[in-house]
Amino acid sequence: MDIKITDIATADPGLKLPQKTSLKLLQGERRLSRVEALLYRKFMLDKGIGTRAFAIEDIKDLFTEDQDRKVRRFQREAAWLSVSSADECIKNSAAKKNDISCIVSSTCTGYICPGLTSYIVEKAGLNRDIFTSDLAGMGCGGAMPAVRAAYNFLCANRETYAICVSTEICSATIFWGDAPELILSNSIFADGSASCLLTNKKSEAGFTVKGFASTIMPEHRDKLRFYTERSMLRNMLSPEVPEIAGPLVKGLVDEVLKKNGLKRTDVMYWAVHPGGRKVLDKVQAALGLSQADLAHSRDILFRYGNMSSPSVLYVLKSILNDKNLKKGDIVVASSFGAGFSGYAMLLVYG
Repeated sequence: MDIKITDIATADPGLKLPQKTSLKLLQGERRLSRVEALLYRKFMLDKGIGTRAFAIEDIKDLFTEDQDRKVRRFQREAAWLSVSSADECIKNSAAKKNDISCIVSSTCTGYICPGLTSYIVEKAGLNRDIFTSDLAGMGCGGAMPAVRAAYNFLCANRETYAICVSTEICSATIFWGDAPELILSNSIFADGSASCLLTNKKSEAGFTVKGFASTIMPEHRDKLRFYTERSMLRNMLSPEVPEIAGPLVKGLVDEVLKKNGLKRTDVMYWAVHPGGRKVLDKVQAALGLSQADLAHSRDILFRYGNMSSPSVLYVLKSILNDKNLKKGDIVVASSFGAGFSGYAMLLVYG
């Protein structure tokens, strides 16, 4: 039974700022040490990111909101963006809302109970008897295990649809401090939501899912994670992350290709999580790819920044809309995140 990703939709916050504008605002709102000022300039003027979006009405609130306001903003904006991307995904598809039997959400930038699926079911008007699952704590890789969970549901339930929604309000985890990893996090992360629709109906076209690979490396747990300080989420983003990500993605890609009797040269499109320019550089080198092979990932990074878990779905949407995409093209998607965890998925368009 073929299971396909047929439609992908995204929802962006209304406030989009060029990195130069964000840097100027930061310089006016915060008193920075010489080292902080140099690092913010280095990271925010890097050529890898041009614009980021923020789910906040007044950008100056980022400099003053306490934790209670951060939590309320996460709950409000994550729910709204999730509903927006899910609704758009269903509207663009052949599915009707009462056809959808499963919804899986993923987020790591805030806590909400009940989960985002409760709000999506209510506001998008989905069936009340739908199967729901909310994934948390998966970091930037979260969309891939969500897709796999929906895939597994469809393996057991014929002639139906499942939807995955990945939403992050990374700006609700901004933590002000002079540690380099905090400055980097504040400079590259952004907000967004992406949804994808999967089905096992024979008449549907899209990306046929051919296989998965995953790994977890607890020995690197403290190099990429959130922990709590002063009752707030504080990001730990080690400078070793690019060095870890390159070999990790290579191993996962080789595994999922080998299972299907394929080689890297058989792959026409690459959807790699755009975690940062250096991350993409290391993945490109590890896989022996050209600059053009990661063009979709680099474009999403430049236009949106690192949105954490939705990012890889933004890349897949970009590939799905590529006018050169043709039947039979092989696509490999890969994401990685907290844990240190990694995922790969093999797709064939048609």
